[in-house]
Amino acid sequence: NGMESSSFASSLNMENAQIESAMNGATTHESTTRSFLSEVVPTPERQRSPAASMDTMMSSNNTIYADDYIEWANSQSASASASAVTAESINSELTSVENEISEMEDPATSIDNTAVQRQYESLLEEEVEDPHILELQKILPGLPMSRIEKISDEFSRSLGYPSILRLAVALRENMPEAFSPQCLTRKNLANAKHLMTEAEEEGVVDAHLLNGMLRVYANSGRIEPALRFYDTEFKNHGMTPTTHSDRLLMEMLIKKKRISRAFKLKQDIEKDGRSLDLLSYGSLVEHFGKHKQLGSALLLIKECMDVHGSPPGEKSLKNIRLVCRQNGWTEQVGLEKMVGEDPLEWMRRGEELKRVQNKRAKSSALQYGMNRMVDI
Repeated sequence: NGMESSSFASSLNMENAQIESAMNGATTHESTTRSFLSEVVPTPERQRSPAASMDTMMSSNNTIYADDYIEWANSQSASASASAVTAESINSELTSVENEISEMEDPATSIDNTAVQRQYESLLEEEVEDPHILELQKILPGLPMSRIEKISDEFSRSLGYPSILRLAVALRENMPEAFSPQCLTRKNLANAKHLMTEAEEEGVVDAHLLNGMLRVYANSGRIEPALRFYDTEFKNHGMTPTTHSDRLLMEMLIKKKRISRAFKLKQDIEKDGRSLDLLSYGSLVEHFGKHKQLGSALLLIKECMDVHGSPPGEKSLKNIRLVCRQNGWTEQVGLEKMVGEDPLEWMRRGEELKRVQNKRAKSSALQYGMNRMVDI
C-alpha cells in the first residue's frame, strides 16, 4: 500500500506540475495584456483553486481517496479551461483595440468611412448642381440664389402647381435700406443684355429691339458702350440706324455736355445720307438757348427750316424768345418773321391785366370800407 500510494502521489505531482505550468503561462500572458487593456477590458477575477489544499495533503503523505482525487482533477481542468477562455477573450479584445487604433491612425480610412455633416463640409468641394435650380436661373436671370431656392422648395412641396400667394412672397423683391441710382442702372442694363441675348438666340432681333437696347445704354449714361453698340450691332444684324437711333445718341451726348461729339455725330449722319429729325434739332437749339448762345441757336433754326420746312417745337424756342425779349432783340434778329409770334404772348398779357384788376378790386374794396366808417 505504501508503494502504491507513493507512486500514485508522484503521478499526481507530475500532473499537478503540468497544470501549474499551464496556469503560470496563462497568468503571465494575462499580466502582459492587462497593462494595455486596464481601461478597456475589466480584469477578470481569479477563481479559487483547491490545488493548495491538495498539495498540502500530498506533502504530508495523507491518504487520498478516489472521490477526492476526481473532484480535485475536475476542478483543475475547469480552472485550466477558464484560464484558456479568459486568455482567448483577452486576445480577441486586444486584436479589436489594435484594429481600432490602426483605423484611427490611417487618415484616408477615417476620412472615407466617416460621414461629414452638411454644415461641416468644405466649401471648396464641388457640389452637384440641381438641374431644377439651373433651369430657374436660366428663366429668372439675376435673381439671388436664396430666392431661387425658395421657389424650388415651393415646387417640391406639392405634385401640382404651387400656390400663387406663396410664389409671390418668394419672388417679391424687397428694396434694400440704402441703394444708389447706379445700382438700379446696372440692374436694368444686365436685364436688357440678357433679353438681347435670348432674342439673338431665337432670331427675332429687329430695329425696334436694337433701338430699345440703345436707349438702355443712353439712359445709363455710358457713352462709349452706346457709341460702340450704335456702330457695330446694326451692321452685325444687317440693318441701318434709324432717325430714332440718331436722336437717342444725340440727346445722350447733349445731356452729358459732349457738344463737340454731338456735332461729329451729326456730320457722320449727314455723310450716310440721313439728316437729324425735328426733335434732334430741338435738343440742340434748347441747349444753346439755356446757355444764351443766340447765334448758334439761330443758325440751327435756319438749318432746321431748310431741311424740314418748319422750326423746332415751342419748348425748344422758349429760351430763345426769352433772351430776345429781355434784351429787345426780337425785331432786330427777325425772330418772329423766322418762327412766328409767340403763342404764349396772349397768356402773359392776360396775366398782367389780371394782376392790375386784382389790385383795383382790392383798393376799391378798401375804399368802400373806409367810406362806410366815415358814414358811421
